[in-house]
Amino acid sequence: MESRRSYGQVLVGVLVVLAGVVLLLERTGVVEVDLGTVAATLWPLLVVLVGVTSLLLVPRAWFGPAVITASGVVLLLDRLDVLDVSLWEYLWPVAVILIGLGITFGAAARNEREDHVTAIAFWWGTERRTRTQQFRSASLTAIMGGIELDLRDADIQGSARIDVFTFWGGVDIKVPRTWEVRTTGLPLLGGWENKAELPVGGGPVLDVRIVAIMAGAEVRNGKQRVERGIQDAR
Repeated sequence: MESRRSYGQVLVGVLVVLAGVVLLLERTGVVEVDLGTVAATLWPLLVVLVGVTSLLLVPRAWFGPAVITASGVVLLLDRLDVLDVSLWEYLWPVAVILIGLGITFGAAARNEREDHVTAIAFWWGTERRTRTQQFRSASLTAIMGGIELDLRDADIQGSARIDVFTFWGGVDIKVPRTWEVRTTGLPLLGGWENKAELPVGGGPVLDVRIVAIMAGAEVRNGKQRVERGIQDAR
């Protein structure tokens, strides 16, 4: 059976509980705090929490979560007056550096093993395809871009895992009808859809873990291409 656990729901629930505890302590006089000031100062902690949670959930697709975590730390240090700089003055240089890193990692990702696929799309789209009969894993990062991974001619020996991180982007994964696809993840103003049919009698398991922030991902079936020149089913 497909797993539909939402780590986003767990994260929101924990945050609501913590907020309730703080409100209760403030109302009962156990602590004296100005909640408005605390929220205005410590809100970057939410960014750090999202980044760390994403990194734990999809460690293979570490680039995006690492950027979010680092951004949250810098924002928090600024709010605490630890950093004496104007962040907006450095925004564009940092953005250019990130774009360069995305291009570099994206190019390096093309030198990969058949059983492990790596793809990074930063402001562009990319396609990956493998026909290996021993597919093991993949890491997909789409930031303001799109990735299409075609596994219809591949196979799994037992189980395999795909880590997906997408921010303002989209990821499309095509799998054989003989695979059992299980999806879990962290949706924040985004989400994913598993359209892969459950194989009769079971089959090899593909575990897809997704972090979708204002973005989307989709897993679906399609006809296997038994030879070149045959039109793909879409």
